[in-house]
Amino acid sequence: MADVLAGQREIPAFDPFDSDTVRRQLTAYLAAQTGGAVTVSKLQRFTVGFSWVTYGFDAEWGGRTRALILRVGPPKGIFAPYLARPEFVALKALAQAGMRVPGVYWYDDTCTVFGAPFFICDKVEGEVPIPWTADGGPAFDEVTRKRLGHQFFDILADLHNFDWRGTEVAELDAGGTEATVTHQQIDAWVARMHDWSEARFPMLEWAAAWFRDHAPVAQRISLIHGDFRIGNFLEVDGDIRAFLDWELVHLGDPLEDLGWTCLRAWRGGSDYMCHLLTRDELLERYCARTGLTVDRATLAYWEAFGTFKLAIMHLGAFHCFEKRGFNDMRMAGMGAQIPRLLLQVERALEEAQ
Repeated sequence: MADVLAGQREIPAFDPFDSDTVRRQLTAYLAAQTGGAVTVSKLQRFTVGFSWVTYGFDAEWGGRTRALILRVGPPKGIFAPYLARPEFVALKALAQAGMRVPGVYWYDDTCTVFGAPFFICDKVEGEVPIPWTADGGPAFDEVTRKRLGHQFFDILADLHNFDWRGTEVAELDAGGTEATVTHQQIDAWVARMHDWSEARFPMLEWAAAWFRDHAPVAQRISLIHGDFRIGNFLEVDGDIRAFLDWELVHLGDPLEDLGWTCLRAWRGGSDYMCHLLTRDELLERYCARTGLTVDRATLAYWEAFGTFKLAIMHLGAFHCFEKRGFNDMRMAGMGAQIPRLLLQVERALEEAQ
């Protein structure tokens, strides 16, 4: 790889809008990986997504054309500095287990190709349902709601049933136990909060203390998506084809993901979590498939923690716009929503107590 890129001009700082450089570097990288001539065509940057920068493209080598995705972690983005390997090893292991995720091919964390970490995966056809409704009313008809809802929570259950030990996913193990993995997540998000804001928010500081004092013991340690919700999967004719956006993947309490699906932000005021199933429906299906026991109090804890996480993500978005120079007005818009998120944290904590 180094030999192929040697002699080229110095790799510039990553510019998501410089498609010519992206195409040139991508072609050279693929040629090095495949050992032959590669043609890259139909390179297109997708504007969706708030974290990794995503390009779709076709690549032809060996007489075959493949539809692929390039995801690059922008050096000034929300979760910078990014690492591609955690997402890569998770997707690789899950694809091998038959889960509905994109197949992955290559990754690089050296920043020598694009000036940023990246990975390359299959492009999965489908649409991303983002059914926000102004009045909080039903977003799907009843048949579609149940069809997608059953698949959605079955996929989540299968993720949490996945036996990650003995796979490359085991390298994500930070030494947590059932009694400590929740504290690890609290500490990780508090550290991000302090890194991303010079201001201190009493509501968030108090919330962090409450989460520590009431942290549940996990029933098992599972692979956690970290952002499992409506808007992060592709579907065709009511069938979910692939779950996307694994940048927050880690090992932890599976109820962290379940609580995240219940956030007010994903249901628009409706009674359907992620516009798909009611709490009773999702608990019945999820518990039957995983064998876990989930009471309302524990679910409320994780919903409150998810709201806390979401508020800190908004701090990160505004920080990357204001302090890091990440020129994306959506980040500024997320900063404007911080007061509303603080109120949601307060409300979620009241419901959890």
